[in-house]
Amino acid sequence: MQEKAKKFKRKGEFSPWTVIASNSKNQEKGKMGASYSQIDLVKCWNGNLRLTFNSLYPLERQFVQGMDPKITEDKWYHFVARGILGDSGLKRDLLQTAYMRIPDKVIDFFQSDGYDYWESLNREKDFVLLDSGKRIKKNEIHVPGALLGDEKAAAKRAKEHPESYVAENACYRIPKNKTELLKSLSDDSEITMILTIEGAHAIGTDRCKSVEDISDRIKFIKELWEVPVFFITFAHHFDNRLCGHAHSIPGMGKVLMKQRPHMNEGFRRNGHRIIRETLGLNSNGDRDPRLGYRILIDVKHMAARSRVEYYELVKACLAKGDRIPVIASHCGYSGLSTLAEHISKEKEEKDDHQGKFNPWNINMCDEDIEMIVRTRGMFGISFDQRILGITKADLEKDKTRTPKRNGIQLIWENIEGIAKSAYANPNLSDAEKPLIWKCLTIGTDFEGLIDPVDPYPTALEYELFANNLVFEIDQARKNPANTHLAHIQSREDAEKLVDDFCYTNSEAFVKENYPV
Repeated sequence: MQEKAKKFKRKGEFSPWTVIASNSKNQEKGKMGASYSQIDLVKCWNGNLRLTFNSLYPLERQFVQGMDPKITEDKWYHFVARGILGDSGLKRDLLQTAYMRIPDKVIDFFQSDGYDYWESLNREKDFVLLDSGKRIKKNEIHVPGALLGDEKAAAKRAKEHPESYVAENACYRIPKNKTELLKSLSDDSEITMILTIEGAHAIGTDRCKSVEDISDRIKFIKELWEVPVFFITFAHHFDNRLCGHAHSIPGMGKVLMKQRPHMNEGFRRNGHRIIRETLGLNSNGDRDPRLGYRILIDVKHMAARSRVEYYELVKACLAKGDRIPVIASHCGYSGLSTLAEHISKEKEEKDDHQGKFNPWNINMCDEDIEMIVRTRGMFGISFDQRILGITKADLEKDKTRTPKRNGIQLIWENIEGIAKSAYANPNLSDAEKPLIWKCLTIGTDFEGLIDPVDPYPTALEYELFANNLVFEIDQARKNPANTHLAHIQSREDAEKLVDDFCYTNSEAFVKENYPV
């Protein structure tokens, strides 16, 4: 909406509640979520979602700029890209429009010099604040005419699928402080929305002339934004000039996007200072009130080498009695033991991996899980089937086998793998190991460029997911070999565990760590 605000305002549609008509055929086929809405506010409301983490994200320019194909890296992909698409121009724009599901005119804006991450971040913050605390009678529906027809199509869709298109007497609230947070969480008649930021590039690190400018913008967010930012996913898909990002883009994305600069690397020269100040720490690693409230750090997308350096800071603070919760907000389990192992296998990260789990260093290993437990952090389980470990071979086998792996089995395998990791970790005490069950929650990555697990493409399937998960845990607990489930003695215990996973763990974590 941002580049056509006047049009949307004139039609009364410039609101976070407005639903953009979706590609329902792709949703039904379980296709990549970019072509349909997965977790807009209407689906949140009708899916009984009452605590959500809303990630502010200025789209990274590299997604739409194209790349300068070089024969020296990823030779085959880059040779094809140069030969068929060229380095820029109409053919590249058209393919990126299809891949990203973003209108061509909007891509033109993202490609222009006028697109500035910092300005976009502040516009997005202002937009989500528009209706915070307001109760709407009914939302609007917007149908992009060029793609999906006219207003009659909207009316028909709303009548056929009211849960996807219509919210009535609905409200969300972004808490300004802990007092408002507690009040909102206790009120089931509104959604409690927590603001986060996806990627430190959003601060405008590409255009800041000095580290002081970046520091000033962190200070600006803390002192002048109307609401706090709870955590920042420090790295994302491309170089943010602060720390290394993990390899994340598979397949056709290699043709369109240049992810290699500083991929899988450690912190840049100014990265340590900015991450300390984000956490409210001075150069000695001590809390400094002059640096404002603590914005927590999410290590999703942070390269394994950078995570090694970040954990050194976390451990030093923990030794002083300052516990910094480690967050991995939308991840899967890699199945690897250490970050060193991740680093040694960086060049082996292929699109179609072998084994149960996705071993790319974008996922969390046993060492990451140990840090999450020790700091009483939070591990959000992604609903992206690739991140969770689905391969082409799995998809082929799923055509004939029952039950299919691409379903609740896939998500449970990751949850159970994480729990087993904690219970088997010799560095965790017997008292610490069960805490893993309080560190797990939903971290779908809905509205990201993901291909969700087939039975749960949107927030409307959360209840189905919860019921399926109860069944899986209730069956698994009956196996005496599953000592990590020994505390689950009945179906009621399984239901309590799922309640914790779906809501209570996140609620407790936010209550404990939200800025005063």
